[in-house]
Amino acid sequence: MPIMTVLLFFAFASCQKRNTTEESFGETAFHINHLIDNEELKTDALIYTNAAGNRYMVTEIQWFITNVRLVAEDGTEHIVSNQDEESVFYIDTDIPESMTINTGQKFPAGEYAGVKFTFGFDKAENQSHRFVNPPQSYMFWPIYLGGGYHYMKLNGKWINQQGKTEPFNFHLGIGQEYYDESKTNGALYNFGRSDSYEHCSGYQPPSVLPPVMGFIHNYFTVELNHPFTIGQDQTSSLELLMHIEQWFKAKRIYDHDEWGGAIMQQQDAMEIGIQNGPMVFELRNGK
Repeated sequence: MPIMTVLLFFAFASCQKRNTTEESFGETAFHINHLIDNEELKTDALIYTNAAGNRYMVTEIQWFITNVRLVAEDGTEHIVSNQDEESVFYIDTDIPESMTINTGQKFPAGEYAGVKFTFGFDKAENQSHRFVNPPQSYMFWPIYLGGGYHYMKLNGKWINQQGKTEPFNFHLGIGQEYYDESKTNGALYNFGRSDSYEHCSGYQPPSVLPPVMGFIHNYFTVELNHPFTIGQDQTSSLELLMHIEQWFKAKRIYDHDEWGGAIMQQQDAMEIGIQNGPMVFELRNGK
């Protein structure tokens, strides 16, 4: 083989090896938006009607997502972390900067199949006192209800059956199984007097707390299958949408008149939200 041919062969092989081993990277940014009936949420406006026929308004929404992952086409999952190297993100309709998740983190450039995240916190992550500063610290879930943090506070008002405006707190977090004489499980949590504990703003429990047989971790995983591309040295813009009306109808109808204004001690009410929750979210390409 002529010397020139040999040199060209090794040069070509070297380029091939270099091209297949070098990786390129880009970034991604999530822009959060809250919709009702595909229109951007208007807070403090009594202009909505849910599937149960309740006229209602939304005043504010605060929520957590954790364990956020980008899913590549080959199934590889890449965790999205904040500046503290935790995959915990707080979203608040009253805090505009919380409506964007852009950590500056680098991900392999290429094609992606979608996004996964945990709504709220799983059992291991949901530890009381992990947040010491507001606004996250204001999301605490009382110890006598299971501790940890709210997954979500969706607050508003509705017109009740008597035609009066009444506040509602559609709050999701750890549920409780309360003592029932007909049940044989004797393992109880007796918390005693409620004045020994910190309570959520606007909520007043009974003076003596009812005994609890067990706690129910209501978190769930959201899988959003929507292809997107991360380009080399580029930022891929994505929209993460919450369709608020779906909390009240996606699989089961939720009626404010049935459940009242506060549901933190009503697992049956929270269960409706948990069953509807995976259908609440949508991923789109950013504009």
